[in-house]
Amino acid sequence: MARKKSATARRREGMADNTPTRALVLPLALSSDQHAMYSRLADLYNRVWGSAVSWYDANHTVNAVAAHKALYAGLRDRFPQLPSQFVCNALRDAAGAVRSWNSNHPKRGWSLRASRRKPTVRFDLRTMGLRGNLLTLSSMHGLKRQRFLLPSIPAWFDERYPERRLQAVTLVLDPNGLMARLTLTFRTPKAEPVEGKVLGVDLGMHVLYRDSEGGEYRYPRVQRVRRRYAYDRRTLQEKGTRSAHRRLKAMKRREERFIRDVDHRAAKRLADTPGIGVIAFEDLTRIRRLARKGTKTSRRRRSMLNQWPFSQLQEFTAYKAAANGIRVVMVDPAYTSQRCNRCGYVDKRNRDRARFDCLNCGHSDDADHNAALNIRDRAIQSLG
Repeated sequence: MARKKSATARRREGMADNTPTRALVLPLALSSDQHAMYSRLADLYNRVWGSAVSWYDANHTVNAVAAHKALYAGLRDRFPQLPSQFVCNALRDAAGAVRSWNSNHPKRGWSLRASRRKPTVRFDLRTMGLRGNLLTLSSMHGLKRQRFLLPSIPAWFDERYPERRLQAVTLVLDPNGLMARLTLTFRTPKAEPVEGKVLGVDLGMHVLYRDSEGGEYRYPRVQRVRRRYAYDRRTLQEKGTRSAHRRLKAMKRREERFIRDVDHRAAKRLADTPGIGVIAFEDLTRIRRLARKGTKTSRRRRSMLNQWPFSQLQEFTAYKAAANGIRVVMVDPAYTSQRCNRCGYVDKRNRDRARFDCLNCGHSDDADHNAALNIRDRAIQSLG
C-alpha cells in the first residue's frame, strides 16, 4: 500500500493550478523624513507581525482568518497609529512566514522567533498603487501617501511578462542609509497545460539528476567547491576568533548562492525538456530521518544526506515547469533503486553503486537511469 504523500509533495503538485507570480527587486531612494516615517511604520508593523507569529506558534495553526478574529481588535487598540490594513497585512505575512518555517524546519516546527531585525513593511493593492513608473505607498495614520519615481522596469522583464499585474510590494529599509529595497510581486497569466510524455527524474548526490530519457546533469565542480568550503569551515571553526566567525557567516552565504545557481540551471533544463507534459520526482521529504543519530546510517552518509539540496531543485523545477504548462508528480520512492525496470524483480543486491544488474533476468543498466524509469512508470500508474 502506497504511503500518504507529504504536505510538501502535495504543494509542489498543486503549483500548476496556482496563479503564478514573479518578483522584481528595485532600489528606492528616500528622503530623510520619508526614511524616518517608514522606519517608525516598519517598527509598528514588525511588532504586530511578532504578536501574530507568537499566536500561530502557540495555537499550532496558520489560519489567518482565525488569527484575525482573535487578534485584530486588540492589535488596533495597542497600535492606533498603524492603519488597519497594515494590521491585516501583517497577520497574513506572519502566517506565510510560519508556514515557510515549518516546511523548511520540520524538526523545529512551530518555533519561529517572534521578532525580525529587518525593518520590513508589506503593501497590498489597498495600500499602494503603480501607474507607469510612479509608485504611491500609504504611510502612518493621518499622513498622505508618498510618491516615488521608480527606476525603469528592465526590458527583459517587459518582454517576458507583458501581461503582468501588480499584486504586492515589500519595502525593506536600509538602517544605515537612506536607501530601501523594493520587491514588486506580479501576477502573470497561467500557462495552458501541454500534452506530452512523462519524464521520470532520479536525484543523486554525485550526479545531480538523471532522467528517463537519458538526460543528466553532472556537477563535479560542485563537489570540489563544497569540499573546499567544508575544509575552510573546519579550519575557521577551530580558530574560533571573532573575525573567523564573521568569515564563516559570509562564506555560508556565498556557498548558498552558488548552490542556488546550480539548481536554477538544472531546473531550467528539466522544465525545458522538449515533448514532455509531466515531470515525476520521488517524494523525498522524509529521507532526512535516515540521517538521525542512533540509526545504522554512517556518519559520512548522514552528513551527505543533511547537505543534499534535493528539495531546492524540486521546488525550482516545480514553478518553472508550471510556467511552461507542465505538471509535476511526486511518487513513492520505495525500492525505485532496487527494482528491475524490465522484469520487476526487487533485490538490494541488484544495484552495485553506479551499475544495475538484475539477478533475475540479467538486465544491465546505469543504476540512476533504471531508477528514473521506475519513477516514470510509477507516475504513469498513478495518473491512470
